[in-house]
Amino acid sequence: MTLFLCLLALYAACQGMRVFSAIRYLEQKDAPSGNSADVTLLQPILSGDPNLERTLTDTQNTLGGAACILLIDHDDLEAQRIAAAFHHPATRVLLCAPPQQGENPKVIKLAAGLLLAQTPYFAVLDDDTVLPEGALGQAAGQLSRGDLVTGLPLYTRGTNPWSALVAAFVNGSALITYPTAAALHQQRTLNGMFYLGRKADLAALGGFDAIRETLTDDYAMARLYLDAGKTLVQSRIVHPISTEVRDAGHYANLMRRWMIFARRYLAQNQSPFTMILIGCPVLLAPVLLIMGAMTNVAALLMAVSALMTKSIALAVMRYRYADTKPDLRDLLLEPIADLLTPAHLLHALLRPSRFQWRSRSIAMKGDDIRYK
Repeated sequence: MTLFLCLLALYAACQGMRVFSAIRYLEQKDAPSGNSADVTLLQPILSGDPNLERTLTDTQNTLGGAACILLIDHDDLEAQRIAAAFHHPATRVLLCAPPQQGENPKVIKLAAGLLLAQTPYFAVLDDDTVLPEGALGQAAGQLSRGDLVTGLPLYTRGTNPWSALVAAFVNGSALITYPTAAALHQQRTLNGMFYLGRKADLAALGGFDAIRETLTDDYAMARLYLDAGKTLVQSRIVHPISTEVRDAGHYANLMRRWMIFARRYLAQNQSPFTMILIGCPVLLAPVLLIMGAMTNVAALLMAVSALMTKSIALAVMRYRYADTKPDLRDLLLEPIADLLTPAHLLHALLRPSRFQWRSRSIAMKGDDIRYK
């Protein structure tokens, strides 16, 4: 029982520190908004998700005065069909050649799109992500604090349990991971679903070509800037993400891919922050539940209460910072997602160099990308 109580106290302390640090960071005053007309939004698109048309339509409606370049594979007829329906005067479509062996399919599109951007700032937005009204101007204003601005992902629950579990995993960690890292000056990566920077800065660093052969493009982008002595800015912009997870196999593959990326990041960024505030809570969640079940009813209830307390704290934070009403399903699913995370990490250790990325089967040899 003593060991259980010590581990429970460690878990509570780690999660409490994450929540406290994140709130302290998110309570900071924002910089004044910039002008969205100074931004060109680069959006790489790959069909295959049933929500794609709705998501892209929503994005077009929130551009404000920004320009937009939709980056589509020349053989992706479905994405081209969807893009043809848009008539925003500042939106254009660029058809891109397929990636060669060793090339990141998203990054080569961004490299082509950046050459066409005629504004001082560029922004990158994934095709399953929608920005809130005015977000591009807000992000441009945040450049007064640094050189590359990123946002906070918030997943919608989806229409089936597998989509809901993915949402629970992301929503149960994003708000207390990214802001906490920023608050403790430990920000070593960014949320690659949305970020914004100065075009001149990126061009001076070699453009997207500098990371075209790196699979984890968000981490590579962060490293490119940090290694040049530039500053990442974690903004309070919360942007919804909608990905339809078809079934258990799709869910397992998606989580495995994310864990492969996470394992690579953790291996290259070993520090007290990553070990204590990220690693400990992830590993301790199932350990506490198992130990509690093997000890007595009181211990089991304490373990469940600790998991639920963290879930409730996140619900309150989403209500305050993302204007999202608490939902009982989220409160129950997030502890389940926490308990499953170590299993996904173990799954990522099996054939860690091969995974599916929508329609592409990718194999890794070291850091080299190979398409199968």
